[in-house]
Amino acid sequence: MASTSIMLPRKLGDKLKEKAAETGYLPEELAVELLHNDLNEELDPEDLVEHYQQTFKKSLIKNASQTLSEKYLADGLKLLKEGDLVQASEKLWGATALTVKMVAAKRGLKLEEHGGLWIFINMLARESGDEDIAVFFGDANALHRNFYENEMEKESVKILAGRIEELIKKLKEVERINEKEKSIE
Repeated sequence: MASTSIMLPRKLGDKLKEKAAETGYLPEELAVELLHNDLNEELDPEDLVEHYQQTFKKSLIKNASQTLSEKYLADGLKLLKEGDLVQASEKLWGATALTVKMVAAKRGLKLEEHGGLWIFINMLARESGDEDIAVFFGDANALHRNFYENEMEKESVKILAGRIEELIKKLKEVERINEKEKSIE
């Protein structure tokens, strides 16, 4: 997948963010989805994996890069330190949602609705025997709600941020084990 950056007029960028918030997508996801639909291209799971694992330059250091979910996690933690709890909450949610969608895409699944994320998370929790996966996803969902409600204090967001970091590690480990088992078969 080739990486292309585009600059949007502010009004269009704001509309994209607004529509993304209404539909439960992240702005980048919605833009990709709209382009694929408009161009009559079907997104298959391999395209989604590639999209979710797409890397971005992390800094000016050569070869330093991160996936979009890692970028959102880092941005969320930075915003938390700066005291922007609303934006930190949404970035932490975004990091979680993208990681879940990437794990699902690697299994050939395309999760498009919020409920689908929950179904998949519950399946992973059962499969791994780790109920913290579902509990921590509930924490991520609370952060997503905080983006709209702005009701959490900094200490609460900080605690949940730690759980999000742990959840992302758990999800990556579950997927690593799944890939290992598939390679044995």
